[in-house]
Amino acid sequence: RIYVVDDYDEFKRRIEDGGFFLLRVSGAEAEARIKADTMATLRVYPFDGEDDPGPCIVTGQPVTGKRAIFARSY
Repeated sequence: RIYVVDDYDEFKRRIEDGGFFLLRVSGAEAEARIKADTMATLRVYPFDGEDDPGPCIVTGQPVTGKRAIFARSY
Protein backbone atom coordinates (compact mmCIF):
# COMPACT_ATOMS: atom_id res chain seq x y z
CA ARG A 1 0.00 0.00 0.00
CA ILE A 2 2.76 2.39 -1.02
CA TYR A 3 1.90 4.49 -4.06
CA VAL A 4 3.93 6.86 -6.23
CA VAL A 5 1.85 9.91 -7.17
CA ASP A 6 2.82 12.91 -9.31
CA ASP A 7 -0.54 14.73 -9.55
CA TYR A 8 -1.87 16.66 -6.56
CA ASP A 9 -5.55 16.18 -7.42
CA GLU A 10 -5.01 12.44 -7.77
CA PHE A 11 -3.22 12.38 -4.40
CA LYS A 12 -6.10 14.24 -2.71
CA ARG A 13 -8.56 11.65 -4.08
CA ARG A 14 -6.46 8.57 -3.29
CA ILE A 15 -5.47 9.59 0.26
CA GLU A 16 -9.14 9.06 1.21
CA ASP A 17 -8.59 5.30 0.83
CA GLY A 18 -5.48 5.29 3.03
CA GLY A 19 -2.00 4.04 2.34
CA PHE A 20 1.43 5.61 2.05
CA PHE A 21 2.32 7.98 -0.79
CA LEU A 22 5.71 8.80 -2.25
CA LEU A 23 5.61 12.46 -3.25
CA ARG A 24 8.09 15.11 -4.37
CA VAL A 25 7.81 18.12 -2.07
CA SER A 26 9.79 21.35 -2.24
CA GLY A 27 9.78 22.30 1.44
CA ALA A 28 7.82 23.36 4.50
CA GLU A 29 5.24 25.43 2.62
CA ALA A 30 4.31 22.47 0.41
CA GLU A 31 4.15 20.19 3.46
CA ALA A 32 1.85 22.65 5.26
CA ARG A 33 -0.49 22.86 2.28
CA ILE A 34 -0.67 19.07 2.00
CA LYS A 35 -1.54 18.84 5.70
CA ALA A 36 -4.17 21.60 5.45
CA ASP A 37 -5.79 20.10 2.33
CA THR A 38 -5.65 16.39 3.23
CA MET A 39 -4.65 15.96 6.90
CA ALA A 40 -1.71 13.83 5.66
CA THR A 41 1.72 14.45 7.14
CA LEU A 42 5.28 13.68 6.14
CA ARG A 43 6.40 10.38 7.66
CA VAL A 44 9.94 9.89 6.41
CA TYR A 45 12.44 10.32 3.61
CA PRO A 46 13.47 6.70 2.90
CA PHE A 47 17.18 6.05 3.49
CA ASP A 48 17.42 3.53 0.67
CA GLY A 49 15.40 5.48 -1.87
CA GLU A 50 17.04 6.84 -4.98
CA ASP A 51 17.10 10.49 -5.95
CA ASP A 52 14.09 11.15 -8.15
CA PRO A 53 14.26 14.68 -9.57
CA GLY A 54 11.13 16.35 -10.85
CA PRO A 55 8.53 18.99 -9.97
CA CYS A 56 7.02 19.42 -6.50
CA ILE A 57 3.52 17.94 -6.42
CA VAL A 58 2.14 21.15 -4.87
CA THR A 59 4.19 24.10 -6.15
CA GLY A 60 5.74 22.75 -9.34
CA GLN A 61 9.19 23.89 -8.15
CA PRO A 62 12.09 21.58 -8.99
CA VAL A 63 12.93 18.89 -6.44
CA THR A 64 16.31 17.17 -6.77
CA GLY A 65 16.34 14.67 -3.90
CA LYS A 66 14.30 11.72 -2.76
CA ARG A 67 10.55 11.47 -2.58
CA ALA A 68 8.96 11.81 0.86
CA ILE A 69 6.41 9.39 2.28
CA PHE A 70 3.13 10.98 3.36
CA ALA A 71 0.20 9.31 5.14
CA ARG A 72 -2.69 10.05 7.43
CA SER A 73 -2.94 8.77 10.96
CA TYR A 74 -6.18 7.07 11.88
